[in-house]
Amino acid sequence: MPTRLSARRVVSVSFLVDVLDVVTNLVVMWLTGSAVIFAEMAQGIADALGSALLVVGERRARRPRDRVHPLGYAREAFFWGLLSAIAMLVVGGGLSAWRGWHQLVTRAPLENSWLAIAVLTLAIGTNGYAVSLSVRKLAEEGSLREAFRDPKRPLVKSALVRDLVGTFTSVVGLAALALYQSLGIVVFDAAGALVAAVLMAAGSLVLMSQARSLITGRALPEDDLARLRAAVLAMPEVVAVNQLSAIYSGASEVLVDADLDLVEQLDTPGIEAVLDDLEARARDAIPEVGHVRVLLNSPERG
Repeated sequence: MPTRLSARRVVSVSFLVDVLDVVTNLVVMWLTGSAVIFAEMAQGIADALGSALLVVGERRARRPRDRVHPLGYAREAFFWGLLSAIAMLVVGGGLSAWRGWHQLVTRAPLENSWLAIAVLTLAIGTNGYAVSLSVRKLAEEGSLREAFRDPKRPLVKSALVRDLVGTFTSVVGLAALALYQSLGIVVFDAAGALVAAVLMAAGSLVLMSQARSLITGRALPEDDLARLRAAVLAMPEVVAVNQLSAIYSGASEVLVDADLDLVEQLDTPGIEAVLDDLEARARDAIPEVGHVRVLLNSPERG
């Protein structure tokens, strides 16, 4: 049986790849003057900054609830995820677009272009390895597509998007510099940086879209909600479920709202037992359930 990967390892590998990209591309950019390599460096800076913001958000989201935030701080992770995506757009996409346009206007020839090609080849390998780790981690939960659409594990999914973009931009940059090496046309170097900017902008929009959905209160998938409803209806004291909703209140936390009709003649201890049983059944159905809010009625008043 393969060893399960930790999210910390996946994010750490992604971060180390980003740092390696920044250091190597900074040196090679100075030696070659390539806009493509500048774009690679800008992406590495944006990804490292984005990873740091996500880690900060995850730690702040774990703070205990207090009077000001009675449900805790779990949703704060979504805000830091949005900042991380904005950093990718502004720092990565914005700087790459600027440098690509500058190269398109000035047409400055490159030096030691073979060195830039070698670094991009290395970047494809390192980013590809980081992508494989993120894919393995998400695939542990079953379907990769469903795991990516599920808001859980935002650090891993963000790392996957960033490393995929890094791999694609490295491939595009390698092709652009190979064409420059063959034909001596500097426009290919500028085009490579501009395409990298577009790829980074697209990746950031994917992350922004998911963050927006979560900040505004995204509901659980229908199959999860159906499993939760079945668990509630299985309680002998529940006559009817008038309303049942569940939203993500944090990166790995779910808030449940229920409006239930109960059997008649339940005393206070009986109602307390029903509430305890309800919370236990909800967590059995969906382990991420953190809070359950319930409105109880009797059939004659419902």
